[in-house]
Amino acid sequence: MRAPAMERWSLASRVLAGTLGAYALTALLTAALSVLLIQFGVDPVEAATGATISSFAVFTVAAMAVFHARSVMKAWVWLALIGAACGMVVLLLGAQ
Repeated sequence: MRAPAMERWSLASRVLAGTLGAYALTALLTAALSVLLIQFGVDPVEAATGATISSFAVFTVAAMAVFHARSVMKAWVWLALIGAACGMVVLLLGAQ
């Protein structure tokens, strides 16, 4: 028996959020973390390395959170809000 069309679209959206959305969020969070570490006086190479290493845990948590969310819309909203905050950090502090 096949699932209704809405359930298939919901699952497809959740898979996209768990893969591409989590990847985009992880990239933004990694950039923001490295910029913040540099602002706190950490060597740029060490800041980038530390942020990149932590990105593996961030991606895992983001992907699991998407599938744990009660609705797909909430998952996308949280990804967008956290991503926007990280993007603002990068834009504001990265240009200095």
